[in-house]
Amino acid sequence: MNLLKANRAGALARFRLMANIAGIMSLLLWLVYLPIKLTATNDSVPNLVRAIAVVHGFAYMVYVLVTFNYCFAVRKPLKTAVFYMLAGTFPVASFIADRRAVAEFAAFTASSPKQ
Repeated sequence: MNLLKANRAGALARFRLMANIAGIMSLLLWLVYLPIKLTATNDSVPNLVRAIAVVHGFAYMVYVLVTFNYCFAVRKPLKTAVFYMLAGTFPVASFIADRRAVAEFAAFTASSPKQ
């Protein structure tokens, strides 16, 4: 396997990892943090629950960088790159983006000339 293909495969692996982490953190944010935050009185949200928002924010920033790296490596159009980046903001969308990226990457590597 040449270096370019290895870089693309590595970019896909990093994207898949961060898509799953961002998806899990987004689910925790929407289904745990926000209900507790909205129903809590007198700012009585536990620190562990507050940490969900902080970790989600950090994970999303890393997800955006990894997504940009992946889209650049496989030469995705800007519209697709923006779709993948925004997928990390909705609870299930990053899992869908992960599946789509795997399918598109398989088609991309199958159609690329052998070197």
